Amino acid sequence: MATSVLSVAAPAGRYERWREYFLENRGSAGRLPWDDPLLLSAGESRLVARAVQQFQLGEYARGRGLLRRASACAALAREPEFIPTLTLFIEEEQRHSAMLGRFLDRERIPRLENDWVDGIFRRLRKLAGLEICLTTLVTAEVLAIPFYQALRDATRSPLLRAICVRILCDEAAHLNYQALTIGLVRRPLGASARKVRAARHSILFRCTALLLWQQHRDVFRAAGWSFGRFREGSRRVFARLDRQIRLVSCDGASFEDLRLD
Repeated sequence: MATSVLSVAAPAGRYERWREYFLENRGSAGRLPWDDPLLLSAGESRLVARAVQQFQLGEYARGRGLLRRASACAALAREPEFIPTLTLFIEEEQRHSAMLGRFLDRERIPRLENDWVDGIFRRLRKLAGLEICLTTLVTAEVLAIPFYQALRDATRSPLLRAICVRILCDEAAHLNYQALTIGLVRRPLGASARKVRAARHSILFRCTALLLWQQHRDVFRAAGWSFGRFREGSRRVFARLDRQIRLVSCDGASFEDLRLD
């Protein structure tokens, strides 16, 4: 899969262009094979149920705290389209949760009301400021790339595969969108402070990656993934994201969009 999305380094109309992108993307949200008759086998259901349940819960957020923090961010005060675009981003994440929830309902797999992993990340976001909230979200999105790639290949379900492809395309765009926002939030900081923030983000990514593998290694292995493949694949995505954030935060003029193969 190769995905190219809007540049995060456009000098003008950055969030206006992203707002247009999210609005256009909203219109194609329902194009999935919901009428396909093939259900998960009993073995497939046992394999993927917990993973789909956790990600369905994790994809949903009302976003009130994020919007409140974003509204108070001085670094983005001169971006009039930022809050409307952030609202559309949150809605897109909610649609991911809705798709996964509808799939669970179709397969008669109960939805989770709470989960300890999701609870940790929600508490972290609630206790943190805008930047940590955003880096927590984007870390989950980086790791969603290899997860949905593996989930896509772990069963024969055309519907689940289509849902995974749809979410993968959206998440690739989200990484560029998030790189722009985090980079702009960090731009007023000095070089040393930006390095500290980047180092903390790297630690969060590595810890979360290990947790994801521990929780869902059976799904990865069913799709033919070794731990080494997972580690290197997720590391490459994170490194590209980190490079983009650094370039935006240093007022970089131009660079290539993140591409996923």
